[in-house]
Amino acid sequence: MNNLIEIIMSFGKIGLTALGGGHSMLKLIEYEAVVNRHWIAKEEFINMLGSTFLFPGLTAVKLSALIGYKTAGVAGLLLAVIFLNLPGLLLALVGYGLLRNNDSLMAKKILVSVQYGALALLAAAAFSIAQGVFQTHFSWPLATLCLAFFVCLTYLSISPFWGLIAFIGIAFFLVI
Repeated sequence: MNNLIEIIMSFGKIGLTALGGGHSMLKLIEYEAVVNRHWIAKEEFINMLGSTFLFPGLTAVKLSALIGYKTAGVAGLLLAVIFLNLPGLLLALVGYGLLRNNDSLMAKKILVSVQYGALALLAAAAFSIAQGVFQTHFSWPLATLCLAFFVCLTYLSISPFWGLIAFIGIAFFLVI
């Protein structure tokens, strides 16, 4: 019962404060699950995160489901997913109603602040994931391929879908 309350509190807090949602939530989830609550170790977080990339859907939702399940079984899974999503959904409905036709300086300041906050969370999550991957599976060829893929996505406007398929195909042969 205590774990279920901790899951509600932790994932509710993440759902309430995760600016930008999705991948920007990863740093918040990592902090709660690894550092604050000690539900899982850093290496297990990286492994769980990697397994979520194998299947379609929202990464943060799949990751919260895995952590909730490991911590408190099926009830933990359900509560983690519900409380990760519910606060953001409610805030989005209220926020959209308040900001959709509001051309005020205050509304613009709020929107720009949220965008920069989401950018910082996303950058921190990417940095943390890179650290974890490099610590457990570092490979110069894969790091170089990853950088090349990033450059192709950013500057050459390649298809993310076909680029990822090609990246996985090439990386498969580089993994030792």
